[in-house]
Amino acid sequence: MQFLVFLAMGVAVAQASATPPTAEENSCSGLKDDRSLLSSLLAVTGYSDACVAAALDFCSSGQEDSRYASLMEEAREVVQEVSASVNKWGSAPRNCKDLLDSGDSGSGLRQVYPYLARPHQSVLVFCNHTVDGGGWTVFQRRSSELPRQDFYRAWIEYQLGFGDIEGEFWLGLEVLHHLTSTTVQELRIDLDDYEGGHRWAKYGYFHVGTSETNFRLSVGRRRGGYWYDACTKSNLNGFQYMGNYTSFADGINWYSWKGRQYSLKGTSMMIRPSTH
Repeated sequence: MQFLVFLAMGVAVAQASATPPTAEENSCSGLKDDRSLLSSLLAVTGYSDACVAAALDFCSSGQEDSRYASLMEEAREVVQEVSASVNKWGSAPRNCKDLLDSGDSGSGLRQVYPYLARPHQSVLVFCNHTVDGGGWTVFQRRSSELPRQDFYRAWIEYQLGFGDIEGEFWLGLEVLHHLTSTTVQELRIDLDDYEGGHRWAKYGYFHVGTSETNFRLSVGRRRGGYWYDACTKSNLNGFQYMGNYTSFADGINWYSWKGRQYSLKGTSMMIRPSTH
């Protein structure tokens, strides 16, 4: 493929710089005249002189027109394939909202491409298209269904992600950074208690920094990795007590709803590009 791409480039240069041949001239004469230019281009890619000479020596008597046309057609096909690949990665969905906008309205597991520097690398995510207009990429979920996940994890596990993406899981801080860095994101949090109550909160801006900033995540003595400041207003990665408990602020807490000694039954945290 490298040979064909560079050959096509060489032919284009030759055609642009040389005088167009007359009808009586050999159709390959222009290519022969610029053989040194093509040799230089191909040599840069690592081909030996013998290989370059053999590759360019196709203008033998009686076969010039057909071989030249065949080679050019093959070069066009390669260029079209490369162009199609570039367009494919350029239009690949970076999040669940992109999938929704393209017509994929089904909730569940999907592949997205959040890495700008690695557009071919995909990530498996869970898309929620049933809540608040859909388009949400879920990055955290807690539930009371078995088996439960232990969220009291090492730093590297929070960085890379863990759990069952169809059950309890944490998507990973690295992925979360890239998901929140392509465009302004909003955050939605859904909460359920053991008595059938439900609450939700929504924030118009949400961003996770790079690994150099430690993802702005503080890890202390509490049971779980989460974002903390001077005090604990929420702790959704805490220990899975069932409802009320006697220790302090180390359960799955949402202080403004149930206080610091009630562990919630279920939570989900999800993001999508801001609509405001």
